[in-house]
Amino acid sequence: MNRSKTAPIPEASRQILDANGLGILTTIRAKDGLPSSNPVGYVWDGRAVGISTIASRVKYKNILANPTVAFCVVDQADHTRYVELRGWATLEPDPDRSFLDRQFRRQSGGQPAPKDLDAPDEQRFVIWIHPEQVSSPVLYGGRFKRE
Repeated sequence: MNRSKTAPIPEASRQILDANGLGILTTIRAKDGLPSSNPVGYVWDGRAVGISTIASRVKYKNILANPTVAFCVVDQADHTRYVELRGWATLEPDPDRSFLDRQFRRQSGGQPAPKDLDAPDEQRFVIWIHPEQVSSPVLYGGRFKRE
């Protein structure tokens, strides 16, 4: 894994990331090396994908042990389109929960994150996805696109 270089994200993939708010994050389980996939909300800021999490979550522990990840978003307007980012993740502290609030507002239509969402001493982090490979095919040539 070449961690000094990330793959560019093509325009078709950017459109999918812009238009949707739920993806599947796959990490490698620390306890047995098997993949572990979870639905997650995310923020796409035009450059990077960020996902809010807490230190007690398995995905956080998995990334600490092995930063290899895949992240997939299916276009909800056209299920024949998706984007998959394969690469690694980094963790950044979110002590003031500003990233959590940003992600929560994106998913809730503008509502702020509840103050009691986490346990009082829970530590919040941002998972940043660094893609080495980006895939954004149109399945079956788009023949089954919903109109």
